[in-house]
Amino acid sequence: MKKSLLLITICIFVIACGNSENSKAEGTQTEAITNEKEAAPAVTESASSACSFVTESKIKEVLGIPADAPTEMKDVMRTYPTCFYKWESVMFSTKRTIAGKEVSLDFPAEVTIVLVNNASEKMFETSTKVYKDGEVQDGIGDMAMWGAQMSQLTFLAKGTMIHLYVKVSGDSAANKAKAVELAALIIEKL
Repeated sequence: MKKSLLLITICIFVIACGNSENSKAEGTQTEAITNEKEAAPAVTESASSACSFVTESKIKEVLGIPADAPTEMKDVMRTYPTCFYKWESVMFSTKRTIAGKEVSLDFPAEVTIVLVNNASEKMFETSTKVYKDGEVQDGIGDMAMWGAQMSQLTFLAKGTMIHLYVKVSGDSAANKAKAVELAALIIEKL
């Protein structure tokens, strides 16, 4: 009986020691993969970053946001390269009717730029079908459409389609004017 217990104990130690080495190897492999992922976005961002078209300071200037306002910026790769800007310190109010009462709601100023390289007119038409209130915009790239409900301007220029979400005011016309101004700056960089 004592020999059996001794053998079982030795087996447990051998298994435990073997698992420790496997864990170290797995940890090293996971670390290598993490390092590759950290290095990869830098290459991707420099090649096709949606944030590279207009500087943060120029965006603030166009939108009328104070230069010293802190910016939350995210440059990410989703289906397409996307750049998110948000200013929590710059709020705008909008009125909505909730349960029969008109209320004023505050939201932070936001801009999103989505970059679609090698886009065609067919892709543009497919993308803009979701605009229930779409208005064709002349003078912006090859084709452009504004959707007030979505507060988004989609335009096609030089084989690139850009979705430009601008929400800095409760007034749709003001958002549209800012989006058109930003679109002109982006087209210059294409």
